[in-house]
Amino acid sequence: MFRQLAGAAAGPAVLHLVDCSLLTPPRIGPDGRARYLLLETLRAFGLQRLADAGERVAADVALARYALQMAEQAAAGLQTSGGERTAALWLDAEDPITYQALTWALDHDHDHATALRLAMALTAWWRLRGRAVAGYTLLRATAGHAMQGQDAWSAAQLWLGHLAHSMADYDTALGHFNRSPGQPCSGRSVA
Repeated sequence: MFRQLAGAAAGPAVLHLVDCSLLTPPRIGPDGRARYLLLETLRAFGLQRLADAGERVAADVALARYALQMAEQAAAGLQTSGGERTAALWLDAEDPITYQALTWALDHDHDHATALRLAMALTAWWRLRGRAVAGYTLLRATAGHAMQGQDAWSAAQLWLGHLAHSMADYDTALGHFNRSPGQPCSGRSVA
């Protein structure tokens, strides 16, 4: 991931941080990929340094771009019988990154479309991992910034209905399904 965010030249810098004990040596994560760990205090210090240098926004944008690309790729993997496990493990390992990117995109008016796309890419994983309540809250917040009737808004209504159904909130699920064009549910039970 660091190469995608910081470029290929970041490799020596990352190794130097490991040598200085600021990053742990890479360990294999749940998805089989090597992962570095960073203490939260060092992360906060690094973020402050980025802000002081005027580079924080660019770093946040790059992180959101990476998270969106990764989540959409993993979401596609969740739709295949052979790729579901691999995709789910990848999203498990990237959970802190996707959450950080999603909350950042929600907090910035110019990036609500990214927030919605990212939330929709994560919805199947949220359902799979039993995170329907948290996922519903995040997706509802992102869908609130979409224009009613647009394709993204309609797709979000469908996913919100599925998440509400997973929470056994059938009336809310029915309301979302009825707002999603092409998904008429009135008069039918979703239980």
